[in-house]
Amino acid sequence: MSQRTYFRDDPDPNNDTLERRQFAERTVRALSEIRRQSKSSVAGLIAPWGAGKSTTLAMIVDGLKEHEVTPWTVVDLNPWLYSDVDSLQLGFFVALREALPSDAKWNRTRERIGNFFTAISPAGKVNGLAGVDASSALEAFGEWVAGDVSANALKGKAEIKLEELEKPILFVMDDLDRLTPDELLMVFKLVRLVGRLPNVYYLLSYDEKTLLDLIQQTNIASGNRGRARDYMEKIIQVRFDVPAMRPRQQADLINNAMSEVMARYAIDSSEEDNELFARTFRNHLKNFLTTPRAINRYFAQIDALYDTLHEEVNFIDFTLITFIRTFEPDVYKNLVGSWRSELLGEPVSHLPIRGENPGDKEQRWREMLTGAHVDPSEVSGLYELLLSLFPSLRPTDAFGSRSQDTSLRRGVGSRDYFDRYFNFGVPGDDVSDTALRDLVVSLNEESNPESLNIIRSALLGNTSRVCRKLTRVLPGNDNACAELLPMLADVYPQADHALFSLDGSPLLNLEGVAEVAASGMTASKVGKVIDEMNSHSHGAILASNVVQQLRDKNAGNFPLLHANTSRILGERVAALMRCELASLSTHDFRHVYHWRVTAGKEVVDPKLKSALTDGIWNPLDFAARNISVAISGEVASLSELDFDLLDEVIGLEYFYRSLESDIDATDAPVRRHHYSDTLENRRTLALASLKARRDAQGNVSNNS
Repeated sequence: MSQRTYFRDDPDPNNDTLERRQFAERTVRALSEIRRQSKSSVAGLIAPWGAGKSTTLAMIVDGLKEHEVTPWTVVDLNPWLYSDVDSLQLGFFVALREALPSDAKWNRTRERIGNFFTAISPAGKVNGLAGVDASSALEAFGEWVAGDVSANALKGKAEIKLEELEKPILFVMDDLDRLTPDELLMVFKLVRLVGRLPNVYYLLSYDEKTLLDLIQQTNIASGNRGRARDYMEKIIQVRFDVPAMRPRQQADLINNAMSEVMARYAIDSSEEDNELFARTFRNHLKNFLTTPRAINRYFAQIDALYDTLHEEVNFIDFTLITFIRTFEPDVYKNLVGSWRSELLGEPVSHLPIRGENPGDKEQRWREMLTGAHVDPSEVSGLYELLLSLFPSLRPTDAFGSRSQDTSLRRGVGSRDYFDRYFNFGVPGDDVSDTALRDLVVSLNEESNPESLNIIRSALLGNTSRVCRKLTRVLPGNDNACAELLPMLADVYPQADHALFSLDGSPLLNLEGVAEVAASGMTASKVGKVIDEMNSHSHGAILASNVVQQLRDKNAGNFPLLHANTSRILGERVAALMRCELASLSTHDFRHVYHWRVTAGKEVVDPKLKSALTDGIWNPLDFAARNISVAISGEVASLSELDFDLLDEVIGLEYFYRSLESDIDATDAPVRRHHYSDTLENRRTLALASLKARRDAQGNVSNNS
């Protein structure tokens, strides 16, 4: 099967993948035997929709026309092409007339057939036959014979002459399963009652299930399946059932089609993904891909829509989502609709049902699938497929641990990639993996401000998602790592630190990318890059956080990163020590904390002590600046005074003594998460906290 034929639905007798030619040859021999034993007969070529009936029929027709002993005159009469039953009657008799030998001795026979037609179908009802001039056809048949001449008598006269035919006529009627119930009954009336003429045979091609459904809608069966089947048996004398695809043939068609699509896009799927498709095929897909048409239809969908997603999604996941879209459209609509939140594990909008255990959850999903019109026999297979694609549905990993998580493999179960499968492209609020990779590669080759700006805009648009992708593409691109770090420092203050987020904290995600970039850049560039980061307001703090993350990871650049980060933090704090604490912001003073963590207490604490005892820093504002800030949503409030830091730098007694009168005078309560972050509130909370700690320590001393 070539991918160029996926959209083709025409007969293809030259393609004998399913070994239909042998069956066709046996059918030709059987029809010759039928002719030997009967003057007229009706045979049925039976197979489900899409099983290759038309291709098999074309092979049979070729064999009949070329038969060495008994060649046939084959008439292709497709009832579906006629606009109504009257047109169909006319079409039948026109086709029969044209099938007769053209020499003069058969002129009288044509006239008798015309008279017979006129008897059973008045001339006023023959309009609507496409491509046929009804009035001319009737004139050629001969005028109506005056007098009381019955249809049976006219039919008998035609039969006498038809017995002299040397070549039998075979009417081939395909697509019966496309007719309406009334049209189908008219066809049966033609072939069973009207058209049973000597040397005239019929081969009807149809899907039996569909025909039985149609007959059940008529008064003949009145909804009774058994009566419909009995009626069919009266019409069809001989059945030719097209062999169903054998499992090996089915597997070969699918393997060939899959290999061809994968080769076209140079897809190298993992063993894990191949096993996912194979398992899903065994458990579910094979029940739907039972005919060449179904297989063609499936791979036509894959081939038509994957091009815009190449390298942007996981190919195997795409094939499985395409299967659901093609064969279970109601389920597909729910995936992107009401089921989306639970499929992606979004507890904010889809809270777990109280008291629901794993068994209850499975039963609920089975009922949901049944409600989406999934055949009950296929619910289990489809549920297992959803478990494979969406890890959030699994109570435990029923298929074992996977070597790569869903996001790394660009799976549909990842929030980063889900929408791509249903948009058939990268959504406007997303960034193409391919484009991002190309930008990083271009940065690795040379400094490119335009590429940096594109990545910057993408980060500002969706920090967490773009950070996760950068984490995957940066390794191995050492120059790009060095180029990105200063830009990350620029974006850093705009990244929210969400305490709870389905995508994770944007700020922490950005720190993760910076960690990858810092450990991946060339050692010779560390000093310059750290200086460039420091030129941004939050660059030194980002560098400090990266150093803390790399401290225990044996990163090759760690000594240089540590030394240079300690250097720039020391320079920043030295500048701060020349300013009064009251003039500093909370952000400014954070550099003190980061310098202390990065360079070490033994280096920093003596300098802080000197700033208090010999410099211009006063003890109240130093204590006030060492109160932490808690963030809830977008609201920041003061939290706790860091007594340990005060004690380690100079000792708590220094603050009790220096601030004794202020501490004694305060009556403010210690109320954490109450005060907004202002200097006055910091002073108030610092004095209240020192008083509470001093009094508590005094009580302990008195009691002892």
